[in-house]
Amino acid sequence: MLGPDIPGAREPMPDNDNMEQKYRINRLTETGQLDEASALIDSLMEMEGESAFAYNKLGVIAARKGELETAKSYFEKSLAMDGRSAQAYSNLGNIYREMGDLEKAIDCYRQAIDCDADYATAYHNLGVVYKQKGDIHKAVEHLKQANKLQRVMARRELAESPISRRKPLIWVIIALLVVLLLYFRSRR
Repeated sequence: MLGPDIPGAREPMPDNDNMEQKYRINRLTETGQLDEASALIDSLMEMEGESAFAYNKLGVIAARKGELETAKSYFEKSLAMDGRSAQAYSNLGNIYREMGDLEKAIDCYRQAIDCDADYATAYHNLGVVYKQKGDIHKAVEHLKQANKLQRVMARRELAESPISRRKPLIWVIIALLVVLLLYFRSRR
């Protein structure tokens, strides 16, 4: 096979297997299948080496198991590899909140928002911490922002979904069926 620097050589295709594996890791983590997710993370790290994604997910798994110090360490490793990961900052904030350090939690959530101003989870978590601190005004403000961002994201995902793209086709098919039904009915 020709290398990428040789004229006429093909660029390597993106590795869809890794993307699929990351998707599966996310699903397994979300559904509480932590051992299976951990095994897939180990496999992913064997293929592509250490990554911010892998450490972040290992942190999520450790946190779900109640291993807060281990989770904290994984989130910090994730951030050392990718200092712009809103998810890792938000997850680290959750650890600080669980440990009772609300000021560090607030700092982490704000850093998450600095990394991604549209990251609804960080606004939600920040609202929760302000509620814990008794600052209801700030809590409501951040929870409203989280809700707004979640609605925007839901609309965007719906607009981009394959189902919404098929709507015009469905209406065309229905219209054709109605026309055919009326045609055959009028011929009687």
